[in-house]
Amino acid sequence: MDWISEDGDLDSIIKQEVISGIQAKFTERVEKSTRDLLNTKLEEVAGKVADEFLEKIMSDTVNNLQIPYKSSDWRSEVQMLSLSEFVGMRYDDYLNKKVFDKDGNTPRYSGDAKMSIHEYFINKYLEKELVGKVSGLIKTARQEAEETVVKTLENNLRAQLSADLINRLNIPNLLKNLQEKAAMLEEGSKE
Repeated sequence: MDWISEDGDLDSIIKQEVISGIQAKFTERVEKSTRDLLNTKLEEVAGKVADEFLEKIMSDTVNNLQIPYKSSDWRSEVQMLSLSEFVGMRYDDYLNKKVFDKDGNTPRYSGDAKMSIHEYFINKYLEKELVGKVSGLIKTARQEAEETVVKTLENNLRAQLSADLINRLNIPNLLKNLQEKAAMLEEGSKE
């Protein structure tokens, strides 16, 4: 009660203290959320700037990096190649170096190497594709040949059986006899 002066009333002082306390809490929360938001944004921007900086430095370094390359052991000339050219040449050498024997196995001696990795995979792929297609063609041709032979045999048997039946039954004589009997019947019915 000592801090209340004679002029002030208790209600207004309490009201003012409550308002100042609320303002202080609100200001503190706003400051904290603003600080957190600024820290987050600063981290994002700093990370982005650092990433772009490192990317530019690395791309410039890689593009400007020159590697000495000696094309032959017998020459003294040295070429300066960019990193991408050097990697490309090494990759070509790797693909074309003979590392497998004719069966696709790793040889004991370097002189036995007959195929490169590139050739090995192409041969395996072609072998797989050709075996599949050729076996399909053979199966189809065999099936068509069997069907043709069966149809030809059926047609020949039908033709031979028809001719044989006609001869055995003596159908021409039978037809002649039927015509004669029909003629006789006609004559008999006229009389």
